[in-house]
Amino acid sequence: MQLNLLETFRAVIEQGSTQAAAKTLGITQSAVSRRISQLEAELKLELFRRDKGRLIPTRECHALQGKIFGMVDRGQQLQHLAGDLKRGNSPAIRLRIAVPASLTLSILPRIIRAYLDQNDHVQIELHSGPYDTIERMLLDDRAELGFLRIPAQREGLHVMPSIEAHTVCVMPNDHPLARKKIVTMEDLRGQPMILLGRMRAPRRELDEAFWAAGVSPNARVEAHSVLSACSMVAEGLGLTLVNELMARDFGHLGLTTRPLYPILTHRFAFACNAEVPLSQAAEHFVTLGSEILQSILNAR
Repeated sequence: MQLNLLETFRAVIEQGSTQAAAKTLGITQSAVSRRISQLEAELKLELFRRDKGRLIPTRECHALQGKIFGMVDRGQQLQHLAGDLKRGNSPAIRLRIAVPASLTLSILPRIIRAYLDQNDHVQIELHSGPYDTIERMLLDDRAELGFLRIPAQREGLHVMPSIEAHTVCVMPNDHPLARKKIVTMEDLRGQPMILLGRMRAPRRELDEAFWAAGVSPNARVEAHSVLSACSMVAEGLGLTLVNELMARDFGHLGLTTRPLYPILTHRFAFACNAEVPLSQAAEHFVTLGSEILQSILNAR
């Protein structure tokens, strides 16, 4: 049953005439009469007696009135909820996001704050962990949206437009290499290094770059996240080579970053389960998050 028929019935009862109901609904008086006749035909019940152009409610009309009013209220609530969901801003939305821990210090809070400023009714559930865990969470539907290094290691994921970041050398502010504009592999000869674990793709690329330069890295510590690597640099344990995006989260630790030569490129992207379409709320988050991440990189 069409909601507009029930809304017209309610307007006639509340306003007392088809003319007043038409003005309230913004339609013609004849349209009001047609809708009432259509509702009676669908219910197979006479709701009003016609008397010289007037509609007089029947006893059956009074018996149904409360039910119809309730249906109108619920229908309007449903429409409002659908509109909120379409706009991606509703208390019914719980947006589950999974990201690497190295983004959670300041970059992700900045994105979430900007997002919630525009979508103040949405609830966000945040998870953090390594990339393989994020991929599993997306495939298991424990998270709707994830932030991954690409290419992804598992099939069944839909990856959205990527973000590129270069490798930088992270060092204490007072380190001698901070005076250089660019750090080369040769500059790192003999320097104590904190390198990402050798099973990670970025580490393999670094090893190849060291080998091509004829430099054997002095790896004192192997870390498994940008967060832990930069934290150890802040403690004076050595230098690290990580992607410039996540390195931005640790400037408050008294660290300096310098571009590395040769250029090593990292690619990241938001991703989701390929079999489950993103909600409007998640699409808004991807758009806004990508813009903010790119603005951070453009400030390099």
